[in-house]
Amino acid sequence: MMIFSIPTQAATDGEHIYKQTCSSCHGRLADRKGLDKAPPLISLSRDEIVDGLTARRDGKIVGRGNKAKAHLTDDDIQKLADHIENLKLTKPKAP
Repeated sequence: MMIFSIPTQAATDGEHIYKQTCSSCHGRLADRKGLDKAPPLISLSRDEIVDGLTARRDGKIVGRGNKAKAHLTDDDIQKLADHIENLKLTKPKAP
């Protein structure tokens, strides 16, 4: 039997959502420009990530990535932001 703490489960959920929804455009480590236009997600603050995902989901920002974000719940967006924040901590530093 596996027992997950809440933060671990949220991080796992965020990672899964990221892989399914975001990684094809933004890269496995969120360090690529999405569709060669959007900045790398790891360059954004947590608030910018949440605000951007929410605005795109709600159609307030129009772009090619909106379809992928249309199904996200507020909880999904928070989990994605947590996962991207974790990616910032694990990204290897350039020499």
